[in-house]
Amino acid sequence: MKTILVGDLHLKAQIILPMVEQKVKELGIKRVILLGDYTDAYEQERNFDLYMNELDYLFIWKSKMKVFGVEVINLLGNHDVSYLTVTPRMYSLQDADGFLSVGRKLLKLNLQIAFQLDDYLVSHAGYTQDFYLEDWHFETITENLIDNLDNLEDHVGKARGGEYFLGSPLWADFNHELICLPNPKYQKQIVGHTPQTKITTVHKGEFELVGIDTFTINPIKRKPFFEESGSGEILLYDNGLTPLQLSWQKDEVFEKLSKTFDRS
Repeated sequence: MKTILVGDLHLKAQIILPMVEQKVKELGIKRVILLGDYTDAYEQERNFDLYMNELDYLFIWKSKMKVFGVEVINLLGNHDVSYLTVTPRMYSLQDADGFLSVGRKLLKLNLQIAFQLDDYLVSHAGYTQDFYLEDWHFETITENLIDNLDNLEDHVGKARGGEYFLGSPLWADFNHELICLPNPKYQKQIVGHTPQTKITTVHKGEFELVGIDTFTINPIKRKPFFEESGSGEILLYDNGLTPLQLSWQKDEVFEKLSKTFDRS
């Protein structure tokens, strides 16, 4: 099935997904896989309205795609999981009621840990030698499965400041963990999580590891107050993998960010 894969959104769904939708229409896409981290962005920890608007938009967009015959798969990211386990982080929304609302809205997206795309295993951060797939990783996360998330949430590798040698499929660093010690059982993986300047494919022996987190935004003190550190590419899967360029590095993106993002 002709599929588009989209990296971490971090409160930019209303900017990125209309561009994705245009590609869906142009190319006759039947499936979109979003690789998680719908929440949290630099200096937006008190921007309650942005969180609410983003998650409502995501739900409506997914529903609209379904009407058009397009399946949308929502994978879970490390930034999203803390809202489900009710474990606030320093980078989470700093509003108690809003924090709980985010968790409820995320559950409505029918999140899952992983998706098998033919030969490719797709997850937020990837499966290193420390982790193996479990059946529930392919299931929709409901209230009954939230307790299962604790180990994935807490298992942070040293590359990301954690105490473990390697991170979980929500936390594994692409450059320092997944590439170095990928799980030999899953030789082809597509992940987000680790910012890339462009879609990056690493071939290492029989392994093919693809990082697609290309939408990172950093706040700066001068106009336009934001800078992009990624190309804004998404990935087309159709008898092979092909990067697709969105209209990302344009003034209109900065204008939209200025309207919705808080500036320090």
